Amino acid sequence: MRGFLVVLFICFSSSWSVFAQKLSDELIQTRLAALKPQLELVYHPEVKKFIEEYLANPDKTREILGASKYYFPMIERTFKIKSVPADLKYLAVVASDLQPQANNASGNSGIWMMAYNVSKMYKLKVTTYIDERRDPIKSTQISASHFRDLFSIYKSWPLAIAAYGCSPVTLNKCIRMAGNSLYFWDVYNYLPTTCRDLYPRYVAAVYVMNYYKEHGIKSVLPDIYEDIDTVVVNKWLSFQQISSTLGVSIEDLRKLNPEFKKDVIPFNLDGYVIKLPKSKGKMFYLLNDTVYRNINPTEFTPVEIRKVPENEADSALIEEEKASRKIKQRQAEKENSFDKKRVFYTVKKGDNLADIADWFDVSAADIKSWNKLRKQQVNKGKKLTIWIKASKTGYYKRINSMSLKQKKKLKRKD
Repeated sequence: MRGFLVVLFICFSSSWSVFAQKLSDELIQTRLAALKPQLELVYHPEVKKFIEEYLANPDKTREILGASKYYFPMIERTFKIKSVPADLKYLAVVASDLQPQANNASGNSGIWMMAYNVSKMYKLKVTTYIDERRDPIKSTQISASHFRDLFSIYKSWPLAIAAYGCSPVTLNKCIRMAGNSLYFWDVYNYLPTTCRDLYPRYVAAVYVMNYYKEHGIKSVLPDIYEDIDTVVVNKWLSFQQISSTLGVSIEDLRKLNPEFKKDVIPFNLDGYVIKLPKSKGKMFYLLNDTVYRNINPTEFTPVEIRKVPENEADSALIEEEKASRKIKQRQAEKENSFDKKRVFYTVKKGDNLADIADWFDVSAADIKSWNKLRKQQVNKGKKLTIWIKASKTGYYKRINSMSLKQKKKLKRKD
């Protein structure tokens, strides 16, 4: 018996030594250096802790690897256009595990866990129904611009990553507390917990996403359609209507269109591009009338993807039912009354808002609203958007090329 225990102890010790060797600091450093990274990967013992987290949860790591096959090519193309290192794609792994619908307690959202103030700075749309931070393509374009701006400030990618997590204002305070050092690990201990681990986790993600096979983890295929069709929707429409008509599950519609927060596509003059599984786009247009049937509040109540606490459930359902009734009413009003086309007019010398409104048979207030003008005065060269009757599009388009004399005659004629 003693001999068996000794052999068992030797085998266990041998196995443990192999595992420890795989996770030794020296081996990790050697492997990271072998990657020839596009940005600095400064190793620190803290990194090892996060590598062990990924390796301790192989199922979750496999899911991330599968999602990376879908999202990484898109991220790489965008970063190349924006002249940003492609290796920053691993930051999306750290931020959200490559889940577009992810959000946190601070209100950050999307695969990049973008903060609301960043989305407003770069003019991404965030409303009751739409959150473009959850659109992987749009949010990646904005993140690339933001990364580039942060790097232009700090000239250091570790610090730029830290600034992304906690804002440049907070990072600047931490740098001053660290004696104005611009070396990340000098600043590390002064960083708030919200962004302190972002860079070491990033280094850990780079290691695991490149050396998962060496740790016995196998990749899987992405759990999302890779071949898609797109359609343009410019009316109120629910995922439930699309699902029941085209036979696409609501869960798949959410995965393909994560920017729609409440499973509802709101009205928009220009329309929203909706992704559908391959071949379903043609069916959408063939079954257009069926898809756009009126929403019945008793059979459909748009519900957010997030889980609603039980004590809020009743009030939430009441509010959503009210909202769906308003949606139905507004849709009917717009469908019955909207017969407009958009034309453009470039302001010329001597023009004023009252005259322009008179030429196009609209009100000055409408022109101000359509073009978000605060003042009555319009500057020469300003390109105005004007909505006119669709049946008279050709007539109104000619006004832009008329001389002032011709337009005055036009005014008198009307």
